[in-house]
Amino acid sequence: MAAQSVCSMAPVLASTKTLPTTPASRSGFLQGSTLSAAPQHILAASRRAPLCIQARYRGTGTDLSKVPPFKRHEQDCGSTEVQVARISARVTQLTSHLKEHKKDYAATRGLVKMLGQRRRLMTYLYKESRPKYEQILRELGVRPLKVQASRGVIVKLTEGSEVEVMGAEEQEAATT
Repeated sequence: MAAQSVCSMAPVLASTKTLPTTPASRSGFLQGSTLSAAPQHILAASRRAPLCIQARYRGTGTDLSKVPPFKRHEQDCGSTEVQVARISARVTQLTSHLKEHKKDYAATRGLVKMLGQRRRLMTYLYKESRPKYEQILRELGVRPLKVQASRGVIVKLTEGSEVEVMGAEEQEAATT
């Protein structure tokens, strides 16, 4: 079997150029002359894009029970509300995982990326559909966006799952 692998490698080995190892050839290389010893198929393979790293997570352990109320229809998996609900479920699962495995830096990176994605989706919802945004705040227990505070609007979550939006006048009255 080993002899077959040597025989199958013979054409590849024959096509590669061997570099001369004389001192003159080495000094020519050091002076800037180019020497090409690699075959073209090896050079072409090195120019390809790197392989995509795939996550090993397969969906086990994530509680998706809060997702169905946000579905617009039975097959819905792409609406903004459903995406936020699914990401929130995954964030909850990852947070509990990281409490046990504090040095899992890959999971920490994934959590940060998911939080950024959820924040972008929430910003979109905040701009496009304020009632749906407030529903997500109530039902999923997600903190309000900081963008609201910079625009002079503060959202308060009260005990009865009511969302209170305070304007600038109400804020001044509450602080004095």
